[in-house]
Amino acid sequence: MPDESTKITALEKVAKAWSDAGIVWAVANGLEDYPDGIGRDLDIVVGRGSLRNAVEVVIACLGEAGWVVVPNRQGWIWWVVAFRENEDGSLASLQVDLFEHLQWAFTWVVEGVGMDGRLIQRGPFFEDPGAGLAKRFLLHALSSGSKAFRKKPAYLVMSELESVVLPVVLRRVSGCEWPELMNAVKQFDLPILDRQLEAFRKACYRHALRSHLWGRRFWSAFQKQWVVNLAPKQGAPVIEVRGSQKSIDGKVIEILQSELESLVFQKVQLVDESMDSGGWALRRLSCLQVVLVFVGMRSPRGLTPDLLISHRENGCLIQVPVADKGSEAYEFSLTNLRQSLMVVFKNNSQSLMQRHSLRSTNPNKSANY
Repeated sequence: MPDESTKITALEKVAKAWSDAGIVWAVANGLEDYPDGIGRDLDIVVGRGSLRNAVEVVIACLGEAGWVVVPNRQGWIWWVVAFRENEDGSLASLQVDLFEHLQWAFTWVVEGVGMDGRLIQRGPFFEDPGAGLAKRFLLHALSSGSKAFRKKPAYLVMSELESVVLPVVLRRVSGCEWPELMNAVKQFDLPILDRQLEAFRKACYRHALRSHLWGRRFWSAFQKQWVVNLAPKQGAPVIEVRGSQKSIDGKVIEILQSELESLVFQKVQLVDESMDSGGWALRRLSCLQVVLVFVGMRSPRGLTPDLLISHRENGCLIQVPVADKGSEAYEFSLTNLRQSLMVVFKNNSQSLMQRHSLRSTNPNKSANY
């Protein structure tokens, strides 16, 4: 698949650039099918103090290869998406999420590179099995108990290496051993797992509050609540289709889905006809699962569309906001939709680079971090 090959090549160059720059990093998720394929996104854990530098290396490396890079920071995490036009006019996209830790409440389920065991090298990538296990299993276990594993039982399937790493992860976040919890995982015994997790959560709370980093943990927890509950504006491109569900041409939604399903977007959300403007269909870039609740909100605070598709009697009109120029209008067509998307991505890239005062680090130039 051309798009997959394009993504892999770009991300391999980014991986080499991180290593050449002396950054401590590892992949927590996304290499399951490598080298034949790569995940919808890569989750990257970065050594403390190097996060911003790692982001700037991504921007420089992808920018030099002709990608339009859209970087954003959400509290404790950076997520970077990038788009490029293929030779046939279609769009390619990739996403890299970068963080120093991942958390549940005050517990950092992932905290640093290689905390739970050795790294594995796969091509130019370094993979952290402990961080991957903590993200896939522990974060879901602490957040929703067995509910997540009933929906996705594969999350409980562990390789021989992961079975060795699991007790190390559990001991790190709770301060003690959990043989019965381990056995419940091994036996796929969800009722016992739920009972064990009740005690495990309390142990994680106590252990986190005894940590010498408790101040940073409190601040990080506040940042998470700010992003999730207080300031849902994500800075990601938002596409809005206006018109009632009766008046919206099904072909419009079909073309949107066809064009965007291959990009790093979440699903289309159709909203009922409860507003004067009629029903809406919102589409926005993906982010952490924890902030995806806002996809289902009809009118989140501060959320304005970057691309507006209005229903017209003889078709649709695409409008793209342009700084100091109001908006540019296009008659709806497949080609114009792609052009409009690239305008949106470029506008977002420029505004976010300025907002976060980012510079494009030369990925070929080593630096001390």
